[in-house]
Amino acid sequence: MKEIYIFVYGTLKAGYQNHHFLTDAEFVSDAITCDKYQMYPSINQQFPFLIKSEKYQQIKGEVFKTNSKELLKNLDYLEGYPDLYLKEFIKVSLEDGNVVDALVYFKNEENNLDAVDYTNPMNEWM
Repeated sequence: MKEIYIFVYGTLKAGYQNHHFLTDAEFVSDAITCDKYQMYPSINQQFPFLIKSEKYQQIKGEVFKTNSKELLKNLDYLEGYPDLYLKEFIKVSLEDGNVVDALVYFKNEENNLDAVDYTNPMNEWM
């Protein structure tokens, strides 16, 4: 498998509860999305949702790289793919100014699960 970049913006970031899923991935850089999206917390404030259809602001996160199919399979399981989240490649800008295509998980907007706190938009998970 060729190496791919992964853009993470929530609980997979360094220092958060799910970062251990990326133990076998290499940290590349802090990053920001090239396009604008919107991010909202879950109702219980435990994790964020990235919304593709809302184009409000660039989202801050981290980029990792991996060539591990097992790691990607575990991320799909964690993210509830394809029911809770969908995934696709987007352009993100690294701290050094380079732009890469990175895999990211978006909320599956066809899933009507009422788990999003739409009153609290953000561009960085704290």
